[in-house]
Amino acid sequence: MQLFWHGYSSIRIESKSADSEVSVVTDPYQNEASLRFPRTLEPDVLVLSHQDQKRFNIEGVGNAPFIVSDPGECEIKNVFIQGIQDREIEAGTKFRPVVYRIVVENIALAFLGQINRRLTDYELEELSNIDILLLPVGGGDVMSAKTAHETIKEVDPRIVVPLYFSLPGIKVELASVDAFCKELGVCKREDMNKLKLTKKDLPADEMSVMVLERV
Repeated sequence: MQLFWHGYSSIRIESKSADSEVSVVTDPYQNEASLRFPRTLEPDVLVLSHQDQKRFNIEGVGNAPFIVSDPGECEIKNVFIQGIQDREIEAGTKFRPVVYRIVVENIALAFLGQINRRLTDYELEELSNIDILLLPVGGGDVMSAKTAHETIKEVDPRIVVPLYFSLPGIKVELASVDAFCKELGVCKREDMNKLKLTKKDLPADEMSVMVLERV
């Protein structure tokens, strides 16, 4: 499995096996003057962390992918996707986030998209036994570094991939990924342009923080 970051909460998951090849992209964003969504992406599946699809740059994605934006379960080309939504806490609000459990090559990922609060007991129960946690850390309209730290302790993943942090020139004011790592205190951090691993590569003991460069 390979994992790439395109900015904000947009990631790309690629998987190849003897009988299957699949690409999953999350949360394509609207273009900005200094941050343009890649024009060459042609995923098989598009995963959206909000039920309002108008929030995303779906037109910027090629290949007419299968779109997942609602609670429920599906399996596409050996990738299992479970959309999770605590209807009780979100009832009566316009903000209808969906968090996801995505299983690729027997690796369980939790994708929290653009959520701006801690997970509920229901969401935590559905997101048990997570290997890789992808969560926003920049504050503002999404989780702050402090809330992200609390969430990490509750989920207890083996790898953390921070999303939605400050980049040069973006129009949204966000905290830096360094501020997030400082909040963690002891931070076993690696910076890379992509995360490539198999199930056996997952750290056995100490949790690792993998900071991806935007591609």
